[in-house]
Amino acid sequence: MEFDALRIVFNKFHSVVSFVPTVSTVLSPEVVEKEAESGGKLGDLDSYEVEGGETKGEILQNLAEFQFSCVMFNAVLENACSEQGARMSAMDSSSRNAGDMLDRLTLTYNRTRQASITTELIEIISGASALEG
Repeated sequence: MEFDALRIVFNKFHSVVSFVPTVSTVLSPEVVEKEAESGGKLGDLDSYEVEGGETKGEILQNLAEFQFSCVMFNAVLENACSEQGARMSAMDSSSRNAGDMLDRLTLTYNRTRQASITTELIEIISGASALEG
């Protein structure tokens, strides 16, 4: 697979109710090597002493693979945290709404029951006064 740069888009966890869409870029080892050779932002890689028999290209390839896996793992974790925060917020809202609905239904039930009892009392009193009068 040949590429110049990989861009990974994910939701970065900010708070329980907030997450920020984020783009993370991973450069290919070839681009990093060209940038280093041209004296760009990445600096001079030859100034570092490397032990072992690996060439600069192999080291850059290993670092690129490691960086890619770290960025992907971070993106997965950030997305998971954002999802759990959104779920927690949604469940909190649902619980609050269910409680409010239960309160309204209880009030409606009690008013209806009270109206029924009042109607029965009026009928009993009306019947008693009809028998007396």
